[in-house]
Amino acid sequence: MGRYAMAMPGFTKVVIGELENDVESSPMNTFLAVGDVDRDGLLDVVVSGRNGKMAWFRNPGPGHEREWVRYPVADVRNIEAGGLLADLTGEGYPAIIVGGDYRSNEIRWWENPGPRGGLWTERTIARLDFKFHDTALGDITGDGVTSLIFWNQGSGRAGANLYRVPLPRDPRVTPWPGVEQIAAGRMEDGQPEEGLCVADIDGDGRNELIAGTWWYKWVGGRCEGHQFARGVITTRLAAGDIDGDGRLEVVLSEGDPCIFGRPEGGKLAWYKPGADTHALWHEHVIEDHLMDAHSLQLGDVCGNGCLDIFVGEIGVKATFETHKPRLLLFENDGRAGFTRHVIDEGTGTHEAVLRDMRNRGVLDIVGKPLHGAERWQVHVWYNQRGGPVQ
Repeated sequence: MGRYAMAMPGFTKVVIGELENDVESSPMNTFLAVGDVDRDGLLDVVVSGRNGKMAWFRNPGPGHEREWVRYPVADVRNIEAGGLLADLTGEGYPAIIVGGDYRSNEIRWWENPGPRGGLWTERTIARLDFKFHDTALGDITGDGVTSLIFWNQGSGRAGANLYRVPLPRDPRVTPWPGVEQIAAGRMEDGQPEEGLCVADIDGDGRNELIAGTWWYKWVGGRCEGHQFARGVITTRLAAGDIDGDGRLEVVLSEGDPCIFGRPEGGKLAWYKPGADTHALWHEHVIEDHLMDAHSLQLGDVCGNGCLDIFVGEIGVKATFETHKPRLLLFENDGRAGFTRHVIDEGTGTHEAVLRDMRNRGVLDIVGKPLHGAERWQVHVWYNQRGGPVQ
């Protein structure tokens, strides 16, 4: 697709529903994922509290954007961020995979009941140390076998451990066999590493794994790690061709710097490998002093054939005293020249993603706050390039 100038699209914010989980300590909704839960051809939204309820919201489709319906998934405890949806059984219905928080030593999955409806069945994938922040799926071994990859942060004092487990033929077996450690004790500037992405970084036609500030290549039956960035903490990450040279770069945002001792906030930057991909990559800072930009996505939001960068701030504490949290879009000219646009100011978001929610070929934004006055709401910002919201 050719690259050409486009007007920045407007967005219409819709509250598609609420999921109140004001229970126990640390009351908040920690998990969000998007997928076609009921196989009707439209993307639905799954949200869970740290404790309390997990639910999915059925997409009503174009022309009915304010008519979403909520359905229960399960009662839950100690749910962390960074899970995903995937069809594990081969029946076409996505399951929910998400790990436990700092009080849980389990990563689990919930089986979609499909057309039967009703509550979902919970099963254990693995029991390790506490806290599983971030998961990914992909073939990183080059043998055609898809693995679930996940971080296990533990107490945080010893850094994070990185694991993979091949998807079993029968996912209902508990726990899954073949859990293998990829890396141990990963820590950056005193914080356990986060962030996962599977992509072909070196252009050899095989997937590598980007995890925190490292990338890993399967060599001789094990993952060989190389650090590409330093000093970036609690990373959100994505990979894509940012500057139009046909090679993949990596984009990082710092998801929780304010929570973990950096009141000035964190940065958004992209990293380009040099001739030696094993050395540190060149850093290009796009924005700084972001108040916990825990949402990062790449996509052609503006419709000019280039990968734009979306970030969303959680905001600092419930009162947002530093500045109002923002949803920001950095429009890419195709050569890594960026124009900054403010999509929303005042609504914090967490785990937000870019998805085409109306099957109209344009990317919308789906997210939910972590705290603040709107913390139990679930939001879709509909891209007006897809038509008006009814």
